[in-house]
Amino acid sequence: MQIHQILIFRPWVPEWLARTVIFCLLMISLFSFALYSNPAALMGYYGVEPADVQYGMVLTYASAVTFLALDFRIVKYFSSRKYLLFGLSLSCFCSLACFYTKGWLLFLACAFIQGITCALICSIVLNLVFPRLDSARARVIGYTILYGGIQISVPFYAIYANILLHFFDLNWIFYGHIILLTAIAVIVLITMNAKARFHKKIPLYQVDWTGYFFYTAFCLVIGYILIYGQRLGWFESSLIGFLTVFGFVLLFLFVIREINLKRPLINLRVFKAKNFVIGLLLLFVFYIFKGTTGLTYGYVETILGTDPLHIFPIWLAVIAGTALSMFVTARLILTGTDLILLIIAGFVIMGIYYAYMLTWISVTGETRDFVFPMFIYGAATGVLFVPIVSFTASSAPPHIAFNVGFVGIFARFAGFCASMAINNQLQLFTKASVSEKIREAVHESNSQFFLTLENIQYAYLNNGNDIYTSKAASQLYFNTLLKRQILARASMDYYEVMLTGIVVVIVLILFLPKIHSFVPRRSETGKNS
Repeated sequence: MQIHQILIFRPWVPEWLARTVIFCLLMISLFSFALYSNPAALMGYYGVEPADVQYGMVLTYASAVTFLALDFRIVKYFSSRKYLLFGLSLSCFCSLACFYTKGWLLFLACAFIQGITCALICSIVLNLVFPRLDSARARVIGYTILYGGIQISVPFYAIYANILLHFFDLNWIFYGHIILLTAIAVIVLITMNAKARFHKKIPLYQVDWTGYFFYTAFCLVIGYILIYGQRLGWFESSLIGFLTVFGFVLLFLFVIREINLKRPLINLRVFKAKNFVIGLLLLFVFYIFKGTTGLTYGYVETILGTDPLHIFPIWLAVIAGTALSMFVTARLILTGTDLILLIIAGFVIMGIYYAYMLTWISVTGETRDFVFPMFIYGAATGVLFVPIVSFTASSAPPHIAFNVGFVGIFARFAGFCASMAINNQLQLFTKASVSEKIREAVHESNSQFFLTLENIQYAYLNNGNDIYTSKAASQLYFNTLLKRQILARASMDYYEVMLTGIVVVIVLILFLPKIHSFVPRRSETGKNS
């Protein structure tokens, strides 16, 4: 990367303060995903369904994925501080609009814009981080800190959002976002040089706006199909069928355009690189296995009846596991450990997490039983993320290596959407299967059925309730007990499928070509991520 001679930060700013500002910018860029850490609050506030909330998250993610490729050209035109302040101001405007209004369509529009600002600020962060890391050692540490921050942002903002939502309504999350954006904007004004830029100014000519439109529309269509497909009956729905065809048309137009352009949005020649496709597939499946924590949180809240404030130890365990494992993984990479061995170890640890969950899931468990497995989950994500990204980034030639990040983040987006689609479909299938088995067992011809109802009814009678109240309450309690049993058994079936998938992936990886430990090239930029 060619950096302008003017320092980005003012001369009096010490290095520790500059790094603190960079990390704060990274965290504030990911704030838009904090809204989705409590889907129930979002559904209640806007009066929408779970699939709508999921698609809102997909909308934000897709917007960030596609704009990051476009931003690679735009960031070279503006001065760094002006561009960053524009992104912060745009994000603040969206939060203000959501704070003073209450419309789902407006929220989705703001979510799309928030994804753009997320990509914009992340691009600034990448340009701030990697030029400061000259040596291979420092660059590996930079990868670890950057991706560590991204990984811990989810549980970190879950803690923040649930504290606010315990005392206030959803509107206060927008209010808190506005305050944080204002504070970081003031810090940027004070610490950053107004005239500094990352590159010499390049005019915005031959920017592939049409390719950006095709790419964005394709991601939004794919997200819609994967989120609403199960609800609409997949290809039994004419809408899903039309969107599938439309998605293929968009993809075809995008590929043809990118191949023939002199300055494409994404250089698709990167797919010719050895091991690149393998790296993308690893990213894809990693995000499928990574996306099951929502089921665990739902189990703890629904079956164990844990208040969101008391789930903090689980989120803290995820943060601790991620941070510790990323530190250890960085040290192993620096000592020359083979990346493929680290990736296998990460999937093995993820398999241990699923095996542990299968052992401990029951309707009588306690929240503290799941602190350790969530620590294991955090450790697995920490061990996997940097080696997979490093493996993928190192596979491309230096002159097109920056395109690896654009395609890599799409693979993560696709894996994220696929994980929610698989989650929705498998839960529906497993719940239906378990419900059928329980219906066969819980029948009026089963004497145990009436005995159980009578025992529950006697318990209510002994607590001073009349006969009519006891009958109604006992039936309601029994139905609730059945629902909990169904959810617990369905969760176990789901984890069994995931554990089987982990074993299959490990076996397949063992047959992949061995690679040497990743040694970052000096010509690589943060965009390789």
